[in-house]
Amino acid sequence: MTKGKTKKALLVATGASVLLLAACGNNTENPASSNGNSADTGKQVELTVWGDQANQSSFESAFTAINKAFEDEHPNIKLNYQFSGTETAIDTAVKSNSLPDVFFVQGNKTPKMKLYVESGALLPLDSYEMDTSRYGEDALEYAMVEGKLYAAPPAFMDSQLIFYNKDIFEKEGVTVPATFDEFITLAATLKDKGITPFSVPGKAEFERAWLAFAMMPSTAEEALNKIKEGTGSFNDPDIIKTFQTIRDFADKGYFTKDLASVDNAGAQLAFTNGKSAMIADGTWNDPTFVGAGVNLGRFYIPTASGERIAPQSFSNATTYAVSAATEHPAEAAEYVKFLSGQKAQQLFEDETGAVPALQDITPRDEGVKELSAFDSLGHNIYSVLTDVSTEEVKLTDIFLQQVIPMLLTSQIDGQQAADMLEEALLRTK
Repeated sequence: MTKGKTKKALLVATGASVLLLAACGNNTENPASSNGNSADTGKQVELTVWGDQANQSSFESAFTAINKAFEDEHPNIKLNYQFSGTETAIDTAVKSNSLPDVFFVQGNKTPKMKLYVESGALLPLDSYEMDTSRYGEDALEYAMVEGKLYAAPPAFMDSQLIFYNKDIFEKEGVTVPATFDEFITLAATLKDKGITPFSVPGKAEFERAWLAFAMMPSTAEEALNKIKEGTGSFNDPDIIKTFQTIRDFADKGYFTKDLASVDNAGAQLAFTNGKSAMIADGTWNDPTFVGAGVNLGRFYIPTASGERIAPQSFSNATTYAVSAATEHPAEAAEYVKFLSGQKAQQLFEDETGAVPALQDITPRDEGVKELSAFDSLGHNIYSVLTDVSTEEVKLTDIFLQQVIPMLLTSQIDGQQAADMLEEALLRTK
């Protein structure tokens, strides 16, 4: 993969979060941060760190290794690392000015970090000699608010791609497509051989859209960029063609039979049981398929010229921030600096098999290599729709709840799908 310019992620926060944080005071920057930036004072300090509670089972061994390595390098700093970080716990701690020294944040995935900054809860890190030279522009934007760095930039990512059954491909004499035209031909060939090309969970609002997520950067990356920048239209020919491809797949019977009644578990089971040759899904479900015993292959849908562009969503696995109220700003910043470095990130990779977003992190195994086998990172359609939505007009909902299910069931064609989103886009102006 190339280092390249990375793209923004998805998800938006609820209005409740805004109301919660509105109650926070306008705390000023911690005066302790002006007492020098060196953590090498020799003074013994203890930092309380909140990790991501929801991912404790996946991340615990990695942070055990990371924290040991950090303490070995910084014998004057002891870490009291707890998987206590939840959205509610952090919001409450911001409100009550009781944050730990360091805690995980989701960056610009949501408006939360900006709200924390506005409430005076976070320590700006620019003066602590953070080396950000390894990161692309959007990775840095993820960790910044109004031009200031407040967190370790993301080193890992999630994405949507095609998982395939290698045994079926070998038996039927088909191979991973090298171009988008070959991708179309692959689906047709499998269907002609009596095999369902794609398992699709028509009942699952997000999961039924993964094929569109995976396809859009390959067929309409520039069109998405123009929409994001405010100069484009959903009536761009490349977007219409992408939607029409999904409609054509539906017409030709390339999807799960009666998909409107199939949930995500059912679609995944059909794939792992060999009832379909492929499924569009997220990188995070790779362990599910491996655990089911499938001879698993993975590929990103190629462009017409053969480039593989991965739709990108940054992971908050190692993105931590410092409380403005910490009594040990230099030491806390040193821990965040360590998390932003290659050594800690390689330890995380070796333990978890996460998908690296940086070129100098070596994938743990062949499976992760396949998940990392993209040439560049592209737009995630959901984040683009989020960017252009308003409180009154949510293009994300129109896309997930109307456009995608209607394409999958042949109720609308590509032009009609584009028209639905374009009409909504015009209402946001």
